[in-house]
Amino acid sequence: MKVRGIQFSPVLGNLKRNMRYHCHQIDRAVEDKCQLIVFPELSMSGYHLKDIVYDVALNPASPEVKKLKDLSRGIDIVVGAPYEEIPGIIYNSALYFSKGDLRHVHRKVQLPNFGMFQEEMIFGAGDTFRSFKIKEFTVGLIICREILFPMHAYLYFLQGVDFLIGISNSPHRMLDKDHFKSLQLWENMGYVYSVFYHQHYVFMNRTGFEDGIGFPGGSFFARAGQGIVKRADCFEEDYLNFEVDLEAVRRARLGSNYLRDDKPRVILKELKRILNA
Repeated sequence: MKVRGIQFSPVLGNLKRNMRYHCHQIDRAVEDKCQLIVFPELSMSGYHLKDIVYDVALNPASPEVKKLKDLSRGIDIVVGAPYEEIPGIIYNSALYFSKGDLRHVHRKVQLPNFGMFQEEMIFGAGDTFRSFKIKEFTVGLIICREILFPMHAYLYFLQGVDFLIGISNSPHRMLDKDHFKSLQLWENMGYVYSVFYHQHYVFMNRTGFEDGIGFPGGSFFARAGQGIVKRADCFEEDYLNFEVDLEAVRRARLGSNYLRDDKPRVILKELKRILNA
């Protein structure tokens, strides 16, 4: 499957302008014969929504959702958006559109609420990590801070996910010489997921500035069994082109046998013991 990831800076609260940008990039990806396009977390709305979230949240009847469904007849699409399925409850969501339908919704489970982050004040929290099938691939979606908890990707690992899609709005911080330690965290997880969980893994982060906070981009693709093989430029709007295939996943699993030898029932037993204690 030929995939394109889009690293860009959404305009805070401007659905129309962000939608035009999405449509433009989707049209270009179709022209280039891509089969899937991936945008960052909250790509439709921007990040620091606060009270305007009620005005910009999408819902099943939104014209933007209908338009993305229509566009997905030519290419699969992943966008990030505040999404209101139940009136009055808005989730920070990753939406996967395919073949004219909203195929899957992942609602962010780990909502940061410290320092510059105020997501628990805005969003409801999800409570599931469910895989789904797209063509021959088993796919999982994961959003920003969830990526830093390896157990979340492990849940997808147990479901046989071979393509994990991570979308993010991570600011840059902790400068160490000429490298941001925050970017190193994401890259460390990308290595783990691709090598130890045998997954193709894409990390799509936004760029630009919003409310005085800078977002560095630093998006990348990690191939199953190999680690990071392609990076987008930092601080610039950029895109990643890459391909995912099942043979690389098969070779990674044969080479390490982590999936074959994993013991989830032992882990479940020990979790119950620890929690009961």
